[in-house]
Amino acid sequence: MNIEKKGVLGLAAILASTFIAGCGNSPTNTSQPANNKSLVYFIFTGYAAPYFAPMAQAVQQAAKYYPNLTIKIVDANGSASQEITDIKEAVANNAKGIILNPVNGSVTAAAQQAMKQGVPVVAIDRDVNSTTARDVFIGDNDKELGYLQTHYALQYLTNHNIPTPWHVAILQGTLGSSTAIDRLAGAMKALQPYITNGKVKIVLNQSANFETSTAQTIMSEFLAKDSNVQLVIASNDAMALGALTALKNAGIQAGKTTYVVGADAQPQSLTAVANGTQLDTVTHSPFVEAYWAVEAMDNILQYHTLPPKNFDHGDVIIPMTLVTKANVSKIAGWGTPQTVPPLPYGHATSHAVASS
Repeated sequence: MNIEKKGVLGLAAILASTFIAGCGNSPTNTSQPANNKSLVYFIFTGYAAPYFAPMAQAVQQAAKYYPNLTIKIVDANGSASQEITDIKEAVANNAKGIILNPVNGSVTAAAQQAMKQGVPVVAIDRDVNSTTARDVFIGDNDKELGYLQTHYALQYLTNHNIPTPWHVAILQGTLGSSTAIDRLAGAMKALQPYITNGKVKIVLNQSANFETSTAQTIMSEFLAKDSNVQLVIASNDAMALGALTALKNAGIQAGKTTYVVGADAQPQSLTAVANGTQLDTVTHSPFVEAYWAVEAMDNILQYHTLPPKNFDHGDVIIPMTLVTKANVSKIAGWGTPQTVPPLPYGHATSHAVASS
């Protein structure tokens, strides 16, 4: 069962010295680094999807402030089976901690086994399926995100007197990931009253795996059969961009007859919002998530500090901002702030974000 991530929705966009780059099947040292440094693996979905690149950048930047940590970055290349192998490798190589960005919930058992063997796990962005498989979760409240992006769109359609029933297409993320599950649940929470009163008809509800090309293909195939769509709810901006291309190729003017919403504040989507072709997006800063994860791991290893009891389930929630044409000029790509605020518990410090 996926853990519900609770938190307060923020309205403002705020969001160790040695670094080793690696990949999932690369050779690794089988002992701890010299000078009593703690080896920490950062295992993430990978560079293939642009959303995750800021995480690796954040880990590299944060590492210089924690000379007691040696962080090994491991690209799982979008493969849950590879990520399971990577987790097992980290334990075998005497890692003192794992920062984990799960591909999906199937990696839970491997993370749980690492915890049982005394290796703390900090999960970021996507959660594992049990709190026994990690000490801390750092990410957004995806149910709130899904509700927020959808509720705004429904209000917009209402306020602009778009004739009902509105035909709605939903593009889900990676099946089995907490992000996809919770964002869909949030969207459905906003949609349900409109479905009940007959104002909304869901005409498509399919996973596009958070991928632009997959979303474009799915939407193109659907539009070839039925072009009567007033709203496309994409669980991330990568899919929103694919939907926008499909609409354009079908001769449908996005922002005029069909509206598209997304999430992540991907730079291309910020441009689309500014231009009026994408209706909204939502920031939740993968950079801050990963930066805080390094601080959270340092708190565990150096101070034996975990989130206090008022952080439900050990969840540390990243504030979110709804981005529309009205405020898009104030939002940086991926919602990365100029300064990372300190982790909201334990030992932590604010740091300026280095230019890439």
